Amino acid sequence: MNWNKQTLRIGALAILFAMLLRLIGSGVFGSTMEVFAQPELASFLIYSESGRKPDVPEQTSGSGTTTLPSSEATQPPETTLPPTQPSQPVTLPASKAIFTEADVQYFEMNYSCSLRPDVKSLLTQSLSWDLTGDEPTILILHTHGTEAYTETADTQYEEHGGKYRTTDDRYNLISIGDELTRLLEEGGLNVIHDRTAHDLNDYLDAYDNSRVAAQEYLKQYPSIKMILDLHRDAAEYADGTQWVTSATVNGEDSAQLMFVVGTNARGLNHPNWQTNLSIAEKLNVLMEKNVSGITRPIDLRGQRFNHDLAMGAMIVEVGAAGNTHPECMNAISVLAEAILELAHGSE
Repeated sequence: MNWNKQTLRIGALAILFAMLLRLIGSGVFGSTMEVFAQPELASFLIYSESGRKPDVPEQTSGSGTTTLPSSEATQPPETTLPPTQPSQPVTLPASKAIFTEADVQYFEMNYSCSLRPDVKSLLTQSLSWDLTGDEPTILILHTHGTEAYTETADTQYEEHGGKYRTTDDRYNLISIGDELTRLLEEGGLNVIHDRTAHDLNDYLDAYDNSRVAAQEYLKQYPSIKMILDLHRDAAEYADGTQWVTSATVNGEDSAQLMFVVGTNARGLNHPNWQTNLSIAEKLNVLMEKNVSGITRPIDLRGQRFNHDLAMGAMIVEVGAAGNTHPECMNAISVLAEAILELAHGSE
């Protein structure tokens, strides 16, 4: 379905207005409102990138407005984490990975749609692919490439397009893609990294733009089996501070990672969504076995997010706006290791 930009904006605003009326009429005006991005539907990701509230407690003010609590009120007590041993250089395994039903303990699922797949069956089903070889098998791209993180003394940038957004490719999501590409190529895989920030000129067209780009790469390189769309999450506390994800990698502070998997719950053509979910589950298990606590629950969504284009297409949320750039660079190394471990598929 091809709509022009003006029609998209009018349609999206109409949907948003209808949602506002319904919420006001019910007496509950939540802080989370979204119309999710699709090639067929303009996107308003007002509350958070993944469209979900983060996994933290909520409180409701006297006015009925749902807000995240003060960041000071929700800080966990200080704990001493066990030291993390430095990881050895990752090389491609000689055989396929093996998963059992017991491995479901290494991931959780948030259902943001009506579908309830058999997660054990999907985890243990075989994966027939080979990411090795001379032809490109992995495409890394950025629907929202200008997304960035909390600045530090060493990672300062000029904002562009809003807070925690920049065209400085040293500190936005494109730099995270550069690091993932480097790690995978050092491990022996052939990767294409589309360094285009598809949200640069028009945020509402970002998913349309990245879809066109992905289709062009698939046409040129039909060997591509995995498409990773790297994003970062975002949520703000009532006191104005940004929510932070937290893990430890090799003894250093790290962000967490989360897979967002699209479906055909809203009637869009997406016949391979359960295969996508199966791959996300497998990667999640491998990451948690390597670094406990590195992942957030997999988010199964009713939107498609261009994931119909390949059997291994998914969104990866790399930390949140409250995280720092170094924390997210640490996290992405764990994803690279898991992809290499799954490079020959699974039995």
